[in-house]
Amino acid sequence: MLDVAAPPAPLVAAAGPAASPQPRHAWKPKGYLSPLGLVVVLLLAIVPLLMVLLRVVAGPGMSLPGIPMAEYLRQFGAMLDRTATLEWVPRADRSHVIYLLLLPSAGLIITITRLTFGLRILGYRAILIAVGFEEIGVWPSLVLMAVVIGIIALLRPVMKRVRLPMYARISLIFSITACLMVVALFAGPWLRSELIWSVAFFPVIILAMMAESITGTMDQKSVASAAWRMGWTMVLALILWLMHNPTVTGVLLRFPELMLTQIAAIMLVSEYLDLRLLQDWQSHYGGFSQAAERLLGGSSAAVRRQPRVAVVRNRWHHGVIARLGRAAPASGRVHSIRHLVDGLRDEGYAVKVFEGDITLLRELQKFLPPHPRTGAPGGVVLNLATGIQGLGRLGHVAAMLEMAGLSYTGPDPITHARLQDRLALLTSLQQAGVPVPPFRLLHGRSTAVDLDLPLCVSPRYEPDVAGIVVRRIGSLGDAIDKVIERHGPDVIVESWIEGPEVRATLLGTTTLECLPLMAIDAAGKQRACPPAMDDALSERIRDCARQAFCAAGCRDYARIDLRIGATGMPCVVRVQSHDILARNGSVAAMAAAAGLDWGGLARRIVESAAARTGAEAVVGPRPDNVVPLVPVTHPAAHDTRDATRPAAGAR
Repeated sequence: MLDVAAPPAPLVAAAGPAASPQPRHAWKPKGYLSPLGLVVVLLLAIVPLLMVLLRVVAGPGMSLPGIPMAEYLRQFGAMLDRTATLEWVPRADRSHVIYLLLLPSAGLIITITRLTFGLRILGYRAILIAVGFEEIGVWPSLVLMAVVIGIIALLRPVMKRVRLPMYARISLIFSITACLMVVALFAGPWLRSELIWSVAFFPVIILAMMAESITGTMDQKSVASAAWRMGWTMVLALILWLMHNPTVTGVLLRFPELMLTQIAAIMLVSEYLDLRLLQDWQSHYGGFSQAAERLLGGSSAAVRRQPRVAVVRNRWHHGVIARLGRAAPASGRVHSIRHLVDGLRDEGYAVKVFEGDITLLRELQKFLPPHPRTGAPGGVVLNLATGIQGLGRLGHVAAMLEMAGLSYTGPDPITHARLQDRLALLTSLQQAGVPVPPFRLLHGRSTAVDLDLPLCVSPRYEPDVAGIVVRRIGSLGDAIDKVIERHGPDVIVESWIEGPEVRATLLGTTTLECLPLMAIDAAGKQRACPPAMDDALSERIRDCARQAFCAAGCRDYARIDLRIGATGMPCVVRVQSHDILARNGSVAAMAAAAGLDWGGLARRIVESAAARTGAEAVVGPRPDNVVPLVPVTHPAAHDTRDATRPAAGAR
């Protein structure tokens, strides 16, 4: 009988220091512009300025003393002044031309605001809002947008409660805004208010795009983030509106070639001034957004940049270029992950689900962009992928993420390969001093095995396939034939330990925490979590699980399955780090026994990966309703001995 005695204690294993990204010097160019490209951009910037200079010099009363060919330069400048100008455009049509001329200027200002200063805004809505200011005036526009934003803030809880999809929410806000503008048509004459009357003539498409941006920001971030971005967007809109004055527009009409200089300036800012100077400040302190959150009844912690988690799984099998190799079994596809997604969102993460196929890296590049100055990972990938086809499928996604420089949970590609190869796993555990069942590797249909019955026959490269237990020597050949027929010629035969099974789930990398143990009786029918077990045996099981975790190279989380033989000593029979986070699986029961819901469990896994890689994953203090686990210091670390050397028990 196995007992409830002691609450599980975490295990501590030392490991190497977490990798920290090397910051890129702020003034160092990105290196995306080649030398030839840089020359082209500089010419694009300088030539229009020289043209403007020649045209100015060609004006009345100007001269070029002491410069050779001065008269030719004046004549060339005069020719440019006659041809390269838009002052001939009739005044009735100039407004449309001026909008075109101001677009590069607006783009340059927005580029500097976002890339150099790192201020978050609602995209290019500032240009559209400036157009609205020009159409009906600043105050009517501000009144209308304040009313729209107020309606969005008031209706958002109601829309979330009735679970309106995003497009329905945007359409509803759009429709309500149109109704308000129609009401202004009636109310203006009744109240004899020019301000209210002018509201109805605000360009409605601008309000629609603004409502979409605000609603999307609220969904992905928070009300405070939307208010923060809207505030800076308004500031930019006012700056752009002030540029729409006779002095600026007169210069642009006379010297339209300056558009090319501004285009070149945008490219140079992107290459040399992508500094994001205030991005960290607004992410961690929030300035205006903190005040907005307090006014809206929230906490200042909520306005910090919302960490992102990309959940990667394999649900489909068609995301490949061609069919090659053995396909992953349908049983290995991850379907139900809603419990993990909802749990992470409840913890405060922005979560998006991705398919682990050939489209993965392109999609992750959009969702998890790195920090622009340090190059640190922009979030964490919760890797639940089990592969689609071919050799080493369990490590395919991990290899893609490793190559792309993304922070991800679970084993690295090398460890995945070890866990998928049962011979390599048992050998590495045995060499690290972890007790494992005696085992042999068979090639082909040989039955020459010097192990005592009962035996377990399993494929070498399919860790998810349950082994066939053989209790009579006459059945061994049939079991080997079945495994070869289904999974290939390499077969692992190992001693089958009669006795109860105990499962231990470990969390962390440098500091390991063990969830409450789970015991399953020898018949596999009755489960207990935590089990009735004396303290000494519980400690041996946890220590054995820790050694297996480290020797196998696991990180962040893994489940270690052990069996208790007739001698009462635990023996590791399985190390598994994939497909163990099912809604109603054994890990779920162990987490619940520790007071962890799915959000708390997933958060610990994500934070462990983030700590290794320097990715941001802090969403606030952890809840205090989790069973406290007192750390147990242990001197052992991840075993780095060569796991490729043959073990004494392997043939």
